Amino acid sequence: MDRKDFDRLLSEGKLPNVLLFEGEEEHLKQTALEALRRKLLPEGMEDLNQSVLEAPDTDQLMAAAETLPFLADRRLVIIRNHPALSGRAEADDRLTAYLPDVPGSTLLLFYCEQKPDGRKKLYTQIKKMNGVVTFSPLRDRELTSFVTAAFRDLGKECDERTADFLIFTCGSDTGLLLTEIHKIASYMGEETSIHPDAVRKLATPSTECTVFQMVDAVVSGRSDQAFILMRNQILAGTDRLYMLSMLLRQFRLLQHIKIMQYEKCSREFIRSSLGVPPFAVDQYLRQAAGYTNGQVKKAVGICFDTEYAVKSGRLNQDGALESVMLKLLNLRGKD
Repeated sequence: MDRKDFDRLLSEGKLPNVLLFEGEEEHLKQTALEALRRKLLPEGMEDLNQSVLEAPDTDQLMAAAETLPFLADRRLVIIRNHPALSGRAEADDRLTAYLPDVPGSTLLLFYCEQKPDGRKKLYTQIKKMNGVVTFSPLRDRELTSFVTAAFRDLGKECDERTADFLIFTCGSDTGLLLTEIHKIASYMGEETSIHPDAVRKLATPSTECTVFQMVDAVVSGRSDQAFILMRNQILAGTDRLYMLSMLLRQFRLLQHIKIMQYEKCSREFIRSSLGVPPFAVDQYLRQAAGYTNGQVKKAVGICFDTEYAVKSGRLNQDGALESVMLKLLNLRGKD
């Protein structure tokens, strides 16, 4: 089930006795866990009716699950990072056989911070019981609504265009977005309206956004700015190979734009095909206009060949990114 299914079943009181939380959206996962705690555990009795176990053996797990709740209808048992879900270990038969018999007075929750292995016996058993809850990143309008609602909770007004700009700048991780939202709201003081200038001034750009700015500088021939942005990312600990892969992705997007323009596709079709915020389409189109079809194709080839050479061990990644940047800058004026 997804997050919405979980919310519905929680409100209806119809959740299965065994759950598994998985997915990369850690903030949404934590939010769901807090909602589960509020629903199951009476106020003031939380500690008496909750057990949190880190990679327990089967006897410990079963003992916790069999413990009766105290002045409450149900007990919450949280199992963090069970090795039979993401490690090399495999669940023993006692555990998998026990799961359907977890008493109704207990909700047993397996909480995975890392991606679990769907081939494991324990995962398969929980899935058969419809207990796997996947917390995937929010997308499109849902993510925009998350940002505008978060600002509204802080007494600020943020229109959708500004929200999209913040998402474009910082990425889609809701935990990181909340950090930036609180920072911006705090800085704005009594000012109630959030504008793009505040985002531009205060938000911490993601690596993807920085690479976009690097390409923008390359297209404009601002070599100094391009290398400053690259150096700042390296000093911040960003892996060179990751930045190279992001450069490849960026120029592939420009190549797709060139192809769609050649086929006389509409701007709306281009926007929906790229999957980027509406405000960013003009910037991508402007970047694409800075190159001929042949130059974009060469840029993709430069990034792809270098990435492949690094991954295959034929080229050391130290200096590879700098070399690519120089080659991309030298493409200007050539076809």
